[in-house]
Amino acid sequence: MINEPFFTQFLKLSNVYTVGAIICLIISMVILRKMERKEVSFSKRMIFSLILGLVLGVIIDLVGGSNKTYLEFGRVEIASWFDFIGVGFLKLIQLLAIPVVFLSIIKVVIEVQADRLKALTGKTFFMLLGTTAISAAIGILVVKLYNLNGASFTGELASKKVERIAEISSQSFPEFFLNLVPSNIFASMADNGSIVSVVIVAALFAVAIRYLKVHMPNEVSPLVNLIDSLKITVHSVLSLVIEFMPYGIVALVSNTIIANGLSSVTGLLGFIAAIYTAVIIMLLIYAIILLAIRVNPITFYKKAFTTLVFAFSSRSSAGTLPYTLNTLENDMGVSSETSNFVATLATSIGMNGCAGVFPAMLGVLVASSVGTEMSFAFYMSVVLVVTIGSIGIAGVPGTATVAATVTLNGLGYGHTIGNIGAIFGIDPIVDMGRTMLNVAGSMLSAVVVDKWDGTFDQEKFDQAIKSE
Repeated sequence: MINEPFFTQFLKLSNVYTVGAIICLIISMVILRKMERKEVSFSKRMIFSLILGLVLGVIIDLVGGSNKTYLEFGRVEIASWFDFIGVGFLKLIQLLAIPVVFLSIIKVVIEVQADRLKALTGKTFFMLLGTTAISAAIGILVVKLYNLNGASFTGELASKKVERIAEISSQSFPEFFLNLVPSNIFASMADNGSIVSVVIVAALFAVAIRYLKVHMPNEVSPLVNLIDSLKITVHSVLSLVIEFMPYGIVALVSNTIIANGLSSVTGLLGFIAAIYTAVIIMLLIYAIILLAIRVNPITFYKKAFTTLVFAFSSRSSAGTLPYTLNTLENDMGVSSETSNFVATLATSIGMNGCAGVFPAMLGVLVASSVGTEMSFAFYMSVVLVVTIGSIGIAGVPGTATVAATVTLNGLGYGHTIGNIGAIFGIDPIVDMGRTMLNVAGSMLSAVVVDKWDGTFDQEKFDQAIKSE
């Protein structure tokens, strides 16, 4: 090891573990590049990159093990270099999220007929909140199936997490929603966590443009044309960035394991298994819903696969939004109006994983640890609180933490939030499954609403996936 500040602090390249990990990452990039040149399909490269990332992360963590140099220097340095690729790619996607949301909401409001817009809003809320209520019930079910005990998940939270939770816990329900209303347009655009704020600003502009199109069409037509041009340009940039997705996924997935260590996973296997069991059950419920509306669930999941892999790897519903919209419109035959409206709102309302399954599980675990009677009435109150609390959750950074805090406050257990730090310690591991479920739920809702409205292109949905 080279114990000099230049290598340990600036270059982040001071030991053999870091060098070895970087070499392995470069080899992975080379392999993916060769697959691309051989015209291996995008979907197959996504599967391979996901598996490669998992294997790479496990191998590096096992090789490093309990070695002092690895734990003190190697792990941090490797995480920095892997973040350079993984988080760097994710930021490219996230920077498109805000313009996509803003432009999508405006386009929907100014183009959709007033009657359909009203119906679209009602159906969207019904689907998003309805699936959240189901996911909350599933969360409760898996806690009982795995016989999890809330007392076994006690632990201390990191200082930043404590400060964040304390800040949220001190807010009343009206204050929480009031903070979602932006006081500065540009500030709301500058924060990827404030999706609700962006939706509000976009809706205000859209209503004004809709009015002006009727009363002052000549004056407002240049703005409408500009919005159309911006939407096309953003889509073009998105297509360019998406080409690098397999490379980013290798670094993101492997770094999730490296940064947290396999020991953090093995310590809470029961909770992790319960979370992923709930995710699988919800995906099966989505399949049943699709069958009920005569849409092939196998085709749905085939076409949603690459989007779900990215959601799983990136752990960002808002960051996945541009690709979600692209898949819904170009592969699944969902109308532009429905996909833009439903998928955009789904980043801030009724996220089935982060704001459904997860807070419901924590609510039951905490309640059981303090001796609350587990009655049917209590379970119904959990479902109700989780469903209502899922509205606007994405407006504040730390979605799952906020959702859990809102739920515990709503159930009267806000004072116990400091006792579940161990669960938040494995947050990156479970967050992958939660985010994937969020995105799957939003795509399901878009398909159902579009089918419900009669604008769903069944022929396009049934077409084979385009070769890439």
